[in-house]
Amino acid sequence: MPESLHKEKNQPPTDTAAPNADPPLRYASDPSPEQAANLPTLELSRPDPSGDYADRCKQALLLAEEAFAKTGSWVIFFREILGVEGVVRQLFPDDQERAEFIDGPEHATLREMLAAIRSQDQSKSDSAEPERMITIRIPRSLHDLLREESEGCELSINKLCITKLLQPVDPRFIPEQQGRRRGRRPGPQGTRPRQDASGGARQTREAHATTWSRTTGNGQTTHGQNS
Repeated sequence: MPESLHKEKNQPPTDTAAPNADPPLRYASDPSPEQAANLPTLELSRPDPSGDYADRCKQALLLAEEAFAKTGSWVIFFREILGVEGVVRQLFPDDQERAEFIDGPEHATLREMLAAIRSQDQSKSDSAEPERMITIRIPRSLHDLLREESEGCELSINKLCITKLLQPVDPRFIPEQQGRRRGRRPGPQGTRPRQDASGGARQTREAHATTWSRTTGNGQTTHGQNS
């Protein structure tokens, strides 16, 4: 085989992706891939989800104890043990089994560990991973209750709310959604397409146009629109 042909056959495939393809959506607070590589991580023993239920409960406790000894950051402990890709989700991928584990004493022990770390952790949470913010509307009476409860616990309202969010929710106390879900959807929010100024103004005028009718002196009715 000629050498030139041999080189052509062994060349890596050319990337045919569009050079101007839009990057995937991400939160504004999320770091770039280069920055994300420098965020603190935790090396733990690998969980084995093949064991029976009792064995996996024991594994969850042992791995939590391992994490507890290795980090003083509650954010890292939460992410590695209780987060979406954490130990609990890996050991209990089935929703029903995971719900059973969450109701059990082992999960309560994990939450006690988390509370103990939070009591000692004086660092800002964004030192372990990016922070995200949610804004909720609540009745004044609920805000008054949170304020009073936070004063009784000697916590900020923010810290008290995080404490409540870290607790499992009993399905009995979750209201049913009536009609379409309102408000912003979870996840990164893309930019909205911009309308042409003249087109947008024209659509606004059409949307607000009102139909009128007028009876003339000879008894005829005339119809039209006010723009």
